[in-house]
Amino acid sequence: MVAATNPYFGIKAIGVIQKELKRRKWNQLRNDLYYLKRKGFIDVESNQDGTYTVRTTKSGRKQAHRYDIDNLSIETPKRWDGYWRLVIFDIPAYKQKARFALLAKLKNFGFIMLQRSIWAYPFECKKEIAVLAKAFKIEGYVQHVVCNEVSVGEYLRREFEKNNNIQLV
Repeated sequence: MVAATNPYFGIKAIGVIQKELKRRKWNQLRNDLYYLKRKGFIDVESNQDGTYTVRTTKSGRKQAHRYDIDNLSIETPKRWDGYWRLVIFDIPAYKQKARFALLAKLKNFGFIMLQRSIWAYPFECKKEIAVLAKAFKIEGYVQHVVCNEVSVGEYLRREFEKNNNIQLV
């Protein structure tokens, strides 16, 4: 309201807000680097010219590889055990980006949608789903269920075989 009555004040206020946001981003970056250093994932060296060199440690590379969700895959066994794995989630609206990221990975893996937040897969995937949930910070909202009978089992089987070119034997 003050900005509407005095445009100069509004412009000045926007500048102050932008400056504060930049400062907070730098503070967050510094805090994140300190956290990684404290955990032993990176080494930070100061240079004579006032700059810093950041290198990952062996532990850091191992941790990064563990959460390499771009190269995450689910092992396909030779024989299907007859159990369906259901991934059920109820992710709040404020974590919508995480929901979309999870959905993209489920589709990429070849999951079949039963409902908007219930997806089915025929092979063991508990570890992979746990890694995704942890990486997207939605662990408490994602559940993994194993069941041997689903009322739409034949539909799931047909869709999975059609979409993934894998015969469930």
